[in-house]
Amino acid sequence: MDRTATVTILILLLCAIAAQGVPTPRAQGQCKCIRTSFDVIHPKFIRSLKYIPRGSRCGRAEIIVTLKNEKKLCVDPDARWLQALITAMKGGKQH
Repeated sequence: MDRTATVTILILLLCAIAAQGVPTPRAQGQCKCIRTSFDVIHPKFIRSLKYIPRGSRCGRAEIIVTLKNEKKLCVDPDARWLQALITAMKGGKQH
């Protein structure tokens, strides 16, 4: 192989290595929740909780609460009231 072909292949390999892990425009902003709420929601109004773990499309964990009136709200996964509710739903003791 001549020198030009070798340099071209080397540059292409370096570009391929550098491009790994670079987020694409479609992958950005794929979180379901734009804003999260810290407000307490009484359990009698909650129909379901949906946990979405962080992943390649969204860098944070999300919890979506569906109310009995079908309204969906995003709540902060670290909210103390939510942690207490999840513990109670699992039947465990809260410390």
